[in-house]
Amino acid sequence: MSAALTSALYDGVVQHRRFGSAPHRFRYGLNLLYLDLAEVDEVFDLHPLWSATRPAPVRFRRDDYLGDPAFPLDTSVRDLVEREQGARPTGPVRLLATVRTLGWCFNPIMLYYCFDPSGQTVETLVVQVTNTPWGETHTYVVADGADGHRHEFDKALHVSPFMPMDQRYSLRASVPADRAYIHLENRRDGARVFDAHLLVRRTEIDRRALGSRLVRHPLSSMKISAAIYWEALRLWRRGAPYHRHPKHVDVEVVR
Repeated sequence: MSAALTSALYDGVVQHRRFGSAPHRFRYGLNLLYLDLAEVDEVFDLHPLWSATRPAPVRFRRDDYLGDPAFPLDTSVRDLVEREQGARPTGPVRLLATVRTLGWCFNPIMLYYCFDPSGQTVETLVVQVTNTPWGETHTYVVADGADGHRHEFDKALHVSPFMPMDQRYSLRASVPADRAYIHLENRRDGARVFDAHLLVRRTEIDRRALGSRLVRHPLSSMKISAAIYWEALRLWRRGAPYHRHPKHVDVEVVR
């Protein structure tokens, strides 16, 4: 059964670099699930410690992701794209993100790839960004977003207290295959002030791979949250300028 799955595991590294008056750089390992949303039950039934329907060490919980949990996740993604672009995706919808492990799940960024009916070409990329500690989320809908070309759009969510809001994002992303990458830059007045680069390698999903992921990386989601606060502390100690949260930003609050 697993040989026919489109879903996969991805492992690699994420690197952040800050430029300007308080330069800073860090690099961490990262473990992600690439989940075809039509395969949720099949993937999470492969291993007894993974589940989409009951409490388990690794769990797909619908309300960790985009939209109203009363509706299927792929429906919420399609509804959003249709509202934003006027056309409804009809092909597979696939998610690249972390999954709830040992009761914890936090994704600073989640990517939803909306494919054409052939399942080969990404027509729209939905980028869901969540901040902490505010627990707010905002989605950016990018046409042809996973084509390797640069896409630019205004920053709309206060993500870090050490970054102002008057910035534009520049995004490049690939379609997940043997490898996948995402490169994101923050630009202010045309100058690059920050960039983040993710590079991951694919592992096929089967029962053994899911068990190995839990044994080898049980705290991967917790490490993301811990790293955010640790690096924020390092920036504060370096004297990085602090920017208060702008209350007028239009966001959703994660419950």
